[in-house]
Amino acid sequence: MLTLERLKTEREFHHPYEPYDIQKQFMNAVYDCLEDGKVGIFESPTGTGKSLSLICASLTWLRDYRRQTLEDGLTADTGDSDEPAWILEHVRKQKKHVALARKQDLEDRIARIKAKEKRTKERYVDGEPRSKRHKTAADIAINDTDEAEFALDDYESDTDGTGRHNPQTTSGSGLSAENQVLLEQMGYSTKPKEAADEVPDETKIFFCSRTHSQLTQFSSELSRVKMPPAIAREVVNQADDEASLTEDVKCLTLGSRKNLCINPKVNKLRHPTAINERCMELQQPSTPFESKCSFMPRKDNEALVNEFRDHALAKVRDIEDLGTVGKKLGICPYYASRPATKYCEIVTLPYPLLLQKSAREALDLSLKNHIVIIDEAHNLMDAIAGIYSVSVTLHQAQEARNQLTTYLKKFRNKLKGKNRVYVAQILRLIDSIVAYLQAKASDIKIADGIVDVRTLLTGKGLDQINVYKLNAYLQQSHLARKVDGYTTCAAQARDPSQRNTEDRGPRQTVPVLTQVQALLLALMNPSEEGRFFYSSEEASSVTLKYMLLDPTFHFKDVVEDARAVVLAGGTMSPMIDLAHAILDLVQHVPDGVVVFFPSYSYLDTCTVAWKRIRSASMSGSPSLWDSIRDVKPIFLEQRSQPSSDNPAAVKEDVRDTVLGAYSSAIDSGKGRGAVLFAVIGGTLSEGINFNDALGRAVAVIGLPFPNPHSAEWKAKSQYIFTKATSQGRDGKAAARDFYENACMRAVNQSVGRAIRHRGDYAAILLLDRRYAAPRIQAKLPRWIRNSLANGTGIREVEKHLDEFFAEKNI
Repeated sequence: MLTLERLKTEREFHHPYEPYDIQKQFMNAVYDCLEDGKVGIFESPTGTGKSLSLICASLTWLRDYRRQTLEDGLTADTGDSDEPAWILEHVRKQKKHVALARKQDLEDRIARIKAKEKRTKERYVDGEPRSKRHKTAADIAINDTDEAEFALDDYESDTDGTGRHNPQTTSGSGLSAENQVLLEQMGYSTKPKEAADEVPDETKIFFCSRTHSQLTQFSSELSRVKMPPAIAREVVNQADDEASLTEDVKCLTLGSRKNLCINPKVNKLRHPTAINERCMELQQPSTPFESKCSFMPRKDNEALVNEFRDHALAKVRDIEDLGTVGKKLGICPYYASRPATKYCEIVTLPYPLLLQKSAREALDLSLKNHIVIIDEAHNLMDAIAGIYSVSVTLHQAQEARNQLTTYLKKFRNKLKGKNRVYVAQILRLIDSIVAYLQAKASDIKIADGIVDVRTLLTGKGLDQINVYKLNAYLQQSHLARKVDGYTTCAAQARDPSQRNTEDRGPRQTVPVLTQVQALLLALMNPSEEGRFFYSSEEASSVTLKYMLLDPTFHFKDVVEDARAVVLAGGTMSPMIDLAHAILDLVQHVPDGVVVFFPSYSYLDTCTVAWKRIRSASMSGSPSLWDSIRDVKPIFLEQRSQPSSDNPAAVKEDVRDTVLGAYSSAIDSGKGRGAVLFAVIGGTLSEGINFNDALGRAVAVIGLPFPNPHSAEWKAKSQYIFTKATSQGRDGKAAARDFYENACMRAVNQSVGRAIRHRGDYAAILLLDRRYAAPRIQAKLPRWIRNSLANGTGIREVEKHLDEFFAEKNI
């Protein structure tokens, strides 16, 4: 009998190249994770073929699983029967034939699409077929309406607000009320169908990455893979035999309206929220039929929806390809993509569409019993925190109040029932926020701090507000959209030059009341999950922020629903390991220790996490932060608050205050020393000398690479690339070298602060495996390179530190 290890080595993953041993190990581990229904964390450095390994392992498992599921189902249907064996075999063959026929029908349609695309490319001009040009939104003039369109509909529903469920969900369909109405208008029933009419939602793979560009790279890799079919069809001739060896992967990319909207009057709004608002507005029952979006799927153009599905599945396409298909067919790719997902093996989508529950509900996506693979997962926690975090400036809050006051004056006599009650509550809420922020703005001594929600909501009558009901009202009444629309209309009436006769939709910015609504959602979160902060990063304004501190709650639904979850990334080492390394470091270094972080945001993330993480499993144990502080007092570099009068002076004052306190702690004579958490490129990394006792050890966490996607760095990289290419050199390598040099200059500037004279000494620790790369090491100063000890474990580091300082008679 073959052992498990032998079985693993004999798996055929259909890798397009000869995989390395490490790739085989990776693919086997992923396969086992999916088979066992576990959560797996996989680390694979850049350049090791991670994407192809993920594709081959997961697709091999999926087709094996679908094949076995069919066989198990056929056996189960006839297992307890007393019929003769030949009859049971006939029944099994008949059922398999039905499954194959359904599958073959889709394959035949896709094959016809492929042939049609090959024959008729020349028929398409400017993205549209010559045979029949569908009317577009540009052909439809949106009629001017009077101010009545901005009035609120009567709102008497007050049944929501007693729970945490989505107030928009009104039936067992799982769809929001708006989507149910929309589907009914399109001619589709939202009532449950008979099982025989349902397309089976077979187990599939949801592949998620941070950006659409990364998903495009994944799609490119996916097109290289050739897999045998899950269900082999009967071979009739040699041609069939060759065709049956492989089967194209059914893959679909999901995107937001911003990525897929093809209505020129809507997608020109650019901002995602503005596009979403305008799209939903065009679907409202009150919108005249001739003004509705002409690309929306309806019962009378269902054939186009099916044709879009067949085109989308005919080959692996990226998000831009789907937009092109939608334009050619004259059908909205955002909505037409939804029914196509049930025919897919792989669905790719960006972080927000998978990680945000409301986004999954809007797309009618269920993760139940499906596979979830999250690439670039080292960004996962930050991504979730970013999705659920929100900020409102004092200026925005004041603008929201002015807009709502103007709106209330205009429609006061038309507001009845709950409309009057809730609009008044919103005004009181905004007044309280404005008052709080104004008080903080007047206190120039404190740049930022934590907000007590009870202090934030101290206005009259605010203790009587049910924020759940208020949030449901904001969602269902579309107050933000109405107020923003009326504000725009009123401004155009006052100044006719602002009127755009071709566009009566919302402005290209997000309604400020939408920000207030997001703040309400944050107020409903448990206090353990996040915190409210205020900051005065600009002299002219102060900002109220909600930061999600514990993203695990929002990831819980994904883990519980999915059959298996794979988290893959270049560096998946948990933050707790880094915290313990710092704790061990400060215990073996006398006097002062300076720890440089790559950015203020990363410093903030680490400090928040270390204050939560306990250093031991036993109840009541101190946090890692407290454990470090018990060894040495901790000092943090603060962001400097800009000043319109003399920003340089303010920056120096902030720096000198922290540095003075740190120096005093070391000079106090108690022997404990101190630890200073600073930021590379910050106020303490340049022009400050941590000589002698101020810096007996300097640790650098990570590499402070600049943002390569910023306009500045894109321009610099393109210039270096072009210049090097014109000189006959490798432009890509030159741009990469320039980028790495910028990073390492900052690192060298920071570590060079420690040793300032001949008799000075300090230990330097580079806490990132990338420092082991020869190309990175070559950019370090020679005096550091000559003393490097690569890949040293923490226990060995402790030993070296003890020996080093013992030699210095410390």
